[in-house]
Amino acid sequence: MYLLAVLLSYILATLFSTQSVISNLGEMGVSVGPGERLRMGGYDLLGMASIFLPVIAAGFAIALPIAGFLSWRNPAYRTGLYALAGALALITIHKAMEFAFGVIFIAGARTTLGLAAQALAGAIGGFAFARWSGSPR
Repeated sequence: MYLLAVLLSYILATLFSTQSVISNLGEMGVSVGPGERLRMGGYDLLGMASIFLPVIAAGFAIALPIAGFLSWRNPAYRTGLYALAGALALITIHKAMEFAFGVIFIAGARTTLGLAAQALAGAIGGFAFARWSGSPR
């Protein structure tokens, strides 16, 4: 379930970023059709997998067990805690890279809206993990 949640968040975060970049191109007067959007999304999914996917996996490897511990103590909040953990994992990934290297490598996460979309991708992955992994008891 962990790997599926990581993969789901990776796919969403990558596609959100791609669409953000395409939106910026549109603001500059560059027209991007639906076919090109799909091609660019597929290219990014393949091209970013070797770096972004393992980073998300590492973030989830830290965040999800913390959510598991907290939900063990508060089972009524289990799903929400996992979703929050996923969101915080993605935010932390981007902010840690910015702190360490002075730049956010994922172009779609450089704006507040873009970072919120990344958090949403993480939250969906965390939510899915909570649902797919079942009740802790």
